[in-house]
Amino acid sequence: MIFADETFPTLRDLACELGQVQIQWSFLETEMRRQLATSDGPERPFRGPIIARWRVYAQRMASEQKMMAEHLDAVEPIARTRNLLAHGIEQVSADPRTASTAFIVCVDSEGVKNTLTIDEIRELSVEIDRVRRSMWLGRSLS
Repeated sequence: MIFADETFPTLRDLACELGQVQIQWSFLETEMRRQLATSDGPERPFRGPIIARWRVYAQRMASEQKMMAEHLDAVEPIARTRNLLAHGIEQVSADPRTASTAFIVCVDSEGVKNTLTIDEIRELSVEIDRVRRSMWLGRSLS
């Protein structure tokens, strides 16, 4: 990606994309909270991360609603990547003077390093928003 002034992404640009992921994730968690608030199931009093409670709810509902199984399948890969960015950043790199792509290196819970480019991080933000919108649309159709 080349910017209009012929510079390449800066660390600030990379941080901005990371912030977008966190904002979109917060919006997704808001939808998860909304769904949990309507639940009478055992996951409602469960303490812990919103996504952990929502997974229990979604798994229970998946047997009744095919769309819920689809939401669960869509959330898992974005949750994994978002968690890398939220909990595993080991290195960041951005040099606006060279053509090297800005990237973040994260380490997962098993010690495996994962490199995410600025474009992949931007795509993650878009995908999180798409999943949230599909969950919202799915509830308005049921």
